[in-house]
Amino acid sequence: MSLVLLALPVLVGCQAAPRSPAAMDAVSRPAGDEPSELPSGRRYVVLDGQSEARFVVYPAGRLARLGHPHVVGGSVVSGEIVLADEFHDSGLSLEISVNDFEIDHPRWREDEGFDPDMSGSAIEDTRENLLGEDQLDAANHPLITIESLGVSGPVWQPDIEARITVAGTARELTVPVALNFNDHELSAIGRFVIRQSEFDIEPFSAAGGNLQVADEVLVRFRIVAMGIDD
Repeated sequence: MSLVLLALPVLVGCQAAPRSPAAMDAVSRPAGDEPSELPSGRRYVVLDGQSEARFVVYPAGRLARLGHPHVVGGSVVSGEIVLADEFHDSGLSLEISVNDFEIDHPRWREDEGFDPDMSGSAIEDTRENLLGEDQLDAANHPLITIESLGVSGPVWQPDIEARITVAGTARELTVPVALNFNDHELSAIGRFVIRQSEFDIEPFSAAGGNLQVADEVLVRFRIVAMGIDD
C-alpha cells in the first residue's frame, strides 16, 4: 500500500480547489533496520487484477483555486501476505509498479468528488512529470515497496507498522487496516496520508510558489489475495 509523494503538475482550472487532507494524520518516522523475512504461516498471494491503490494529490498555495487535483494508481499492487499462527507475528511484502500508473481515470475522479473530465494532453503531461527524474524517478526506482515491521490491534482491524520505500527513500508509519479472511481468500482496505517532503520529493510549485501541489497525499488501497497451499 504513489505510498507518495507524487509531485504532479498543477493544471489551471475553473472549479474551486478541493481541500487537501492536511488535517489528517500524516506522521512517518525515519526508517530503521531492514525488515526480517516473512514468517511461516498461511500464505496469500495478491491478485493484481482485483487489488488497487490510489494516490490523491491536491492543489495548494494562494492560487490553489486555479489548480486541479489528481488521482493516480490502479491495479498496480503485487506481493504476498502471511498470517502466522500467532496473528501479531503476521507479515506482508507488497510492490507497486509506478510505470503502470493510470492517471485521472474519470470514475476515480468522480469517487473523490472531482470534475471527471481531464484532457488527454493534461494526463500525458502529468505522467511525464510524475515518472521523471525529479519526482518518482521511475527509470531508477520502478517500484514502491511496502514491508511490514509489526502488527498490533484486533484481528478485524489491525494496525500495520510498515516500511515504505519511494524513489529510493524509506520511511516507517502506522497503517490501519480493515481485514477479512478465511482459508481461501483475504481482503483488506484502508487509507492513510503521507507527505512527499518526507520522501525527499519537493512538491511541484509555480507562479512564484503561489500555485503548488500539496505536500500531503491521500492513499487509498484495496487488497484481495488468494490463499495458496505450499
